[in-house]
Amino acid sequence: MGKDRSQKRHKLVKEEPTGLPSVKEMERECEINGADMAGIDTVMEKLSSTCLDDKEYGCAALSAYISSKDALNKLLDRNAVRLVTPLLQEKKVSLQLAASSLLRGMSEEGGFEACERMIRQDVFTGLTAVLRERVGIWQSSQMDVKSDGYLHSFVNCIYTVQNLCECSALAVRLSIEDSVPQVLLSVLNVEKYSATVLLAAAQCLYTLSEENQTVSEFLQQTSNSQTLTSLLRNDKVLLYTRVIIAGVQFNTYGFDVLSKESEDIILPLLLSALNIDTYDNLCDIVFNSDPSVSSPPTSTGACEMEQDDIGEEKHSTNLTEGSLRKDLEVLDNQLSAQKLSFEIITNLLAADDTEEWADIDADDDTSCGTADSDCMEDEDMEPLPDNSIATTLVDEGLIYTLRHRLHFTDSALYGKVANTDKLHRSALQSSLQRYDSMLASALLCLNNTLSQVKLDKFGGVQSLQSMLKLLLAALSTPQIVSQEMLVESITSAMRSLMEQLSANSENLSFDEEELNTLQKLIMAPHTATAVNALRCVTAVGVSLSKQSTPNPIVKAIGSLLLEVITTSKQLWLVTESLDSIMDVFAEDINNIYIKELGVISTLQEILPQLKTMVSQKDRTETHFLPVLATVKSNLPRFIKYKLKVL
Repeated sequence: MGKDRSQKRHKLVKEEPTGLPSVKEMERECEINGADMAGIDTVMEKLSSTCLDDKEYGCAALSAYISSKDALNKLLDRNAVRLVTPLLQEKKVSLQLAASSLLRGMSEEGGFEACERMIRQDVFTGLTAVLRERVGIWQSSQMDVKSDGYLHSFVNCIYTVQNLCECSALAVRLSIEDSVPQVLLSVLNVEKYSATVLLAAAQCLYTLSEENQTVSEFLQQTSNSQTLTSLLRNDKVLLYTRVIIAGVQFNTYGFDVLSKESEDIILPLLLSALNIDTYDNLCDIVFNSDPSVSSPPTSTGACEMEQDDIGEEKHSTNLTEGSLRKDLEVLDNQLSAQKLSFEIITNLLAADDTEEWADIDADDDTSCGTADSDCMEDEDMEPLPDNSIATTLVDEGLIYTLRHRLHFTDSALYGKVANTDKLHRSALQSSLQRYDSMLASALLCLNNTLSQVKLDKFGGVQSLQSMLKLLLAALSTPQIVSQEMLVESITSAMRSLMEQLSANSENLSFDEEELNTLQKLIMAPHTATAVNALRCVTAVGVSLSKQSTPNPIVKAIGSLLLEVITTSKQLWLVTESLDSIMDVFAEDINNIYIKELGVISTLQEILPQLKTMVSQKDRTETHFLPVLATVKSNLPRFIKYKLKVL
């Protein structure tokens, strides 16, 4: 429970391309006047000029267009990549930087299709040539690499390679053929290279190591493994970089990572990243970004110190315009480290979750079966035992950390950012989004923890109820409700909490306002969120259905489930609703509501429609097949049994 294998990749946060101070102004001008498509051809002529200054201007000017999909496609149609890539090897530092910034921007803005087209235009030849050449020069000389003017373009090339590899299997293969993993590992040297280079190299290596046997075997070589382990233990390395290296180790060794040499550092490292009070830090920055406000309204803990290159720096309490960018950079690294830490722990918690479901195809028997049994069988599930990794994490303080990281941003904080001057607003909004993204990963981690850890480890029923109220309250914040991914994560965690509470408490209920909130989510267009909300309501119904006398709320929940069954066009949601209605009305004490609502006649009518929906379902939608199999097997039996006893 809680894993999303269809979205395994973690989108790492990269530093912005550097060295082009005029690009932002150009982008703003394009937003005002619209992308001058005809002007692209004029600017591209500069790339063919014999004057290096013209070429540099052309790269900088074209960077202003790439945020427009149409303009980017036109650049690719004109083979801009073939013109720009050779400029990476020009000796003029500023020209190389302009060219690398343009290619990096194209790979970030364009997505899968643009990256594939860039690869077909032979961008890799220039990128990998620059990487190998610069590393060769640096390794054969005694120069101070951290002050080399080519450093920024080198970093841009690494990030461009990473962007391409995230979008293309061909890019991964080309990277391996061109020895990119070897180049990246060679620059993971904290004494020789800056924190910016180490971060970029670690991120790219993380991407290359995902589900890649060739790279994993290379990294498992003794000397290479020792290099990575030494970085994990080095406090001089940026915390976010060390967490990424932990991710590389997980990609390399899988669930065996904790049995390797690094076992005594990985879990403490991840938990140390999670113990940073990023919400307090965010509030400090937001409320101090306005000179008229002397201090934030809340400050519940000391701010964590973060490394800058090989030094350390704590964010300012009185921000100036010059310090804001630096403080946000520190915060963003902290949030990114926390997000990835939660994701690694989530995967580690899945170590014992190896049950595999057999595929169910629409071509299989879709008759929804027949039943020989005259009654419904109780199928109470035994609680999962604690697995060793989960036990270790709990002993190290994971539960405490989860409780303290689930601090949702409120309307006041969003409002303060919205009213901040335009110069600061965009950067602060980006940090808010990053914080909410971290929360989504924390909630997924909570989801998996609930499925692997016994109830008493969470402090019992009362503790879970308190956590549930916190999640419900978050759904009353408009800015949170507007974020699809975060709402899905909240409702997914609520679903796990409700299932635990339903199994351990007979006094499970929502007040009217909370039920209305969940009902709105059930009717929301995002199916995954709707299913989670529906299962939360179902858990209440199941709990109340076991009382000694019929409860009217059970009837209301049954009516809601019937509405979904008869009106929704989403097979997944209908399937979950059918499974839920069997759970809610399993007890015969509620048969009076089955009669009043006409449940059985509705279910009999839906069976032919269900067959049609199953036959027409998208074959790529496999996530709800286990529930569909349960419904196909149990629904006819449920109908037959209820007809007998009614």
